[in-house]
Amino acid sequence: MPSTDFLPRRLYNAFARGGFASEPLKGLLALHGNPEYVSFWDDFLGTRGGTWPASTPYAAVVGTGVPVVGITQAINGTMTLTTGANANDSAGQGLGLNWSGDDGFYFIARCKLDTITSAKFEIGMTDAVGDDGAVTTKATPAFTATDCGLFVFDTTEDGEVTFVSNGGTTDANADATDFDIVADTYFVVEVVCKGPTDTTGDNAAGYINGQLIGTGNINGASPLTIWAYCLTRTTATRTFTVDYWGCVGPRVAQWGVTT
Repeated sequence: MPSTDFLPRRLYNAFARGGFASEPLKGLLALHGNPEYVSFWDDFLGTRGGTWPASTPYAAVVGTGVPVVGITQAINGTMTLTTGANANDSAGQGLGLNWSGDDGFYFIARCKLDTITSAKFEIGMTDAVGDDGAVTTKATPAFTATDCGLFVFDTTEDGEVTFVSNGGTTDANADATDFDIVADTYFVVEVVCKGPTDTTGDNAAGYINGQLIGTGNINGASPLTIWAYCLTRTTATRTFTVDYWGCVGPRVAQWGVTT
């Protein structure tokens, strides 16, 4: 259903006047809190007490070495994932297994990597909050995750950001050849799954800065979480920053409906 069905028109139009050029992003914000949808949005604002992720809805931090994940009181608000300073140290953050391909979902994140040498990152949707990385090999994709649809960058293989998927008949493996990643420079990723398509699995599509990068299948029945991950390939830290992220999908069960 159009997001405008659930939002006062003046408020919806105010998003455009406020500089929100992305129609999908406006839709996600408009549907946030609507009981017909399962939605999550985090701009990483304020100060959160205790050791991360205490007092937040996030899962436990994942990583090798000494991963440091948390929000920084920066302009706009950010979440940073910083690895330790030993080769193959990592830091990962998931939320919860709250969405599925069968129901359909839309994921968006604005993110950047501080240094684009000797590093790896993942950003998107995967099927576990505790894996130390969802993708083991990027070039000919191999996975720790059984089901996922996400972007991965790994300088041990090449300098491309790649959209990959796993769990259906055809895995995605598409390089963003028209996108050149720049150190410490934000870009926007989107992953969209529109629900069941055929017996090969549900179709997931990945976009960078609004451009379609590739599509592939996932197992639509698997529950998925939003996911960010960073790894250093050298004896120096690497930091992956998320300015904002969110995910929304239809809620299957409504009041008085059992499925």
